[in-house]
Amino acid sequence: MSSRFNQLTLLCVLVIIFISKTNTETLQQRLLKDIQPCKADQFRCSNFQCIDSHQLCDGSKNCRDGSDEELCNDYSSKCRDSRSFSCQRGSYYKCLPSSFVCNGKNDCSDKSDEWNCRDKIKSYISASHVHRGKTLAQNWISKLRRTGQPIRKWGADVRRVAVALHLSDDPTFNSANTIRDELGNELSVNLLSRMVWKRIEDISSTELASYINAFLVTCINPRNFFDLDLVKELRRRVDLQNHTLPYVILALCNAGERMSERDVEKLTNFFWTAHRKFWTDMQALSILALSCAARQPDGNIDLAELAELTVKLKASQYSNGTYETLKTTALVMQALIATKSDTDEGNFDVIQTLRQILLAQREDGSFGSVIDTYSIMPVLDYKSLADINSSHCSNISIEEEEVIHDLENQIGVKWSIQLSVWIGNNRTVERTLTLRVPANISFERLMELEEKLGRFRFVFSMRDGKPYIYSIYGMQNDAEEGMYWFLFLRSKGNEEHLEQISPADLIPENNQHLIFWYKCGSWNE
Repeated sequence: MSSRFNQLTLLCVLVIIFISKTNTETLQQRLLKDIQPCKADQFRCSNFQCIDSHQLCDGSKNCRDGSDEELCNDYSSKCRDSRSFSCQRGSYYKCLPSSFVCNGKNDCSDKSDEWNCRDKIKSYISASHVHRGKTLAQNWISKLRRTGQPIRKWGADVRRVAVALHLSDDPTFNSANTIRDELGNELSVNLLSRMVWKRIEDISSTELASYINAFLVTCINPRNFFDLDLVKELRRRVDLQNHTLPYVILALCNAGERMSERDVEKLTNFFWTAHRKFWTDMQALSILALSCAARQPDGNIDLAELAELTVKLKASQYSNGTYETLKTTALVMQALIATKSDTDEGNFDVIQTLRQILLAQREDGSFGSVIDTYSIMPVLDYKSLADINSSHCSNISIEEEEVIHDLENQIGVKWSIQLSVWIGNNRTVERTLTLRVPANISFERLMELEEKLGRFRFVFSMRDGKPYIYSIYGMQNDAEEGMYWFLFLRSKGNEEHLEQISPADLIPENNQHLIFWYKCGSWNE
């Protein structure tokens, strides 16, 4: 009797949840419904066409119906309905839609549209308030870039920076410029540098997971990082463990790894363990990983159980809309966005939670620290860590196979030359390519071909007409650590024998095996 009563009770709860969801809107639907199908930084024409906000009242009819050039030089009394905010232009007024007020951009010449925004947030929340918070946070993150640095411009938080900019749809990250590539290069150099001193097995699973997530958003393949499959390595570790942190499993899921029943069981058990210990942030990460698993075809997820977990998560909300910390509040919001549970149900107040997040933003645009800002920025674009993937990447660079194919199809005598890059005294990272190249190729030309392959980024200087290499793939000669690039020629008869040679004196020959090795100098071995 008791068991049947409990089953009926759970069924009733799930039915109530289902009915509630069918009659409520997600946060994104609720805030954007008055400007859809447009985005928060766009103007919606009278014919529902979307144009960039800066095109409003610019003197050109960008809307096909010309509505963007209406109410641009009128009296303030004419500003009403969908364009109710008036900003002065000399003796006339430009009428702005309410979505332009407090959106983080100065759409009025006197900046009056951005006045008293904090007080307005206390009264009501709009899509423009969210967009303003996101824009200010993106600007703050961008200022972390140390322009005077030749390398490693983004510092120790480069992994979080890359994820935050991508998940908040930052225009400087996703447009056709070098920021994403710069971040990707810095990430690669950082991990390679770590592996100079440590084996891949010595790098923690959480650090490896954070690199996988960052590589995915910067369009670096984590399954083939200098011939290392980072995803496979992380999967191997997870399968050996009885307990795994949710963030680690989430990274595997983001990378496209199939979520097994054991993975799901670990996440569910971790949620209830965290629930007993009041680790709300861990509960949120568990739900994020489960929501990612639920998106996989034929996933091993019990959707009813996932709904039950989100109800438990909501029940921990404080009366003012927050959770234990700002980061925890942001992670909970991410979890609810990922499961489309970010609706006002029962005791959960999504608008109050969002209000508290926006009011926590400081004048400089940050939310107090990099980790808090990183946790909040996806929320301000209605996304979560479960939205990390590489679907936005388009492979526009020359593929390695294409370059090799072009070389092999050139007319004339061919030479076979092997090029290797070793990193670390113990050769922690190895990368070898075999090329069929035109006979009598110069060493400079050989390096240029490697540049085209996109694998080895050589930097060298010319002295007396001869090349001297001081950096490969961003890893420079380091006098403080005693680490330098050396060039070796492997003996044809004895592979164990390496002859150190100078790039300045090298003349490539057929069937040579050349090795660039980044290691301690002989005085420091």
